[in-house]
Amino acid sequence: YYAMAIGGRSTSAKTYLEKHFDKFAAADADALVQHAVEALNKTTASDQSLSTKNTAVCIISTNNKFREVSGEELQKFLDKLEKKDPEADAAMEEAPAAA
Repeated sequence: YYAMAIGGRSTSAKTYLEKHFDKFAAADADALVQHAVEALNKTTASDQSLSTKNTAVCIISTNNKFREVSGEELQKFLDKLEKKDPEADAAMEEAPAAA
């Protein structure tokens, strides 16, 4: 298992990654980027959207050089994002803060 999420609202991203990690080994770079963007999308409020202005993705590979996904290429992944459930935000806001 080689996926990680840290920071505020990271639980949603971790849940997504845990649910899909079995697909990672056979996935190509594009599929992995889509999974990463989906996981990031789970961490934003329902009234917020990922865009090329607030999202950056880099690919690190043993076969190729480090590269940042261009804005135009990133937009293609953002256009495929699952629609968010506004009720998930309501549940998160109503949950008690950790002590």
